[in-house]
Amino acid sequence: MFDKLFKNNDDNRDCTPEENNANQQVQGNEDVLTPSQAQDYWAKIASKVIVSATNCVDHMAERIFILISFDEKSPTMDIFFQMNGQIRMWNDLDNPQQKKVIYQSLLPQAVNVVKQVNNLYDRADVTRIAYSQIQFEFESKTWYLHDISQASMEAQLDKEAAFLKWFDDVSREIKNLAVDSEQKITWGPFKPHNH
Repeated sequence: MFDKLFKNNDDNRDCTPEENNANQQVQGNEDVLTPSQAQDYWAKIASKVIVSATNCVDHMAERIFILISFDEKSPTMDIFFQMNGQIRMWNDLDNPQQKKVIYQSLLPQAVNVVKQVNNLYDRADVTRIAYSQIQFEFESKTWYLHDISQASMEAQLDKEAAFLKWFDDVSREIKNLAVDSEQKITWGPFKPHNH
């Protein structure tokens, strides 16, 4: 699933010339990386996480919400979906095959994602990410990324409680939104008071 995401330098056949050049710059200069390059590369990784999550549910999700914890000792990826107008945790989905693919193929990738992004941010001499949230709206293909720096107050939140609060907040907010709204939805306690 993530083979292309973490490919080696010699395997750039599927890239455009611009992507190939960017990959060589990011991967080739192990000790030199600007903050902007680190953030851009992280956004590319996040977009691949979205594609993988969408594939796991056979493109049936209306919206996808992902929380990644960048704790090196215990990296995690927590996911919930909007399907048929309802918000559901990944492990509450009706399709057992989808749950199996998420559990076996997507969630374990948190380790690789966190390792890669932490390395990028270290090379750019930027404060690491504590948490990152991703929202994706299938109909419009719109997606949003919200990073919580280790230096922010929100980095101190209890992950489980904050994730469940985000789930509840999203459940309330989507009742009034069309599935193609192209609108950022609440980040819950990870970004209080605004979207």
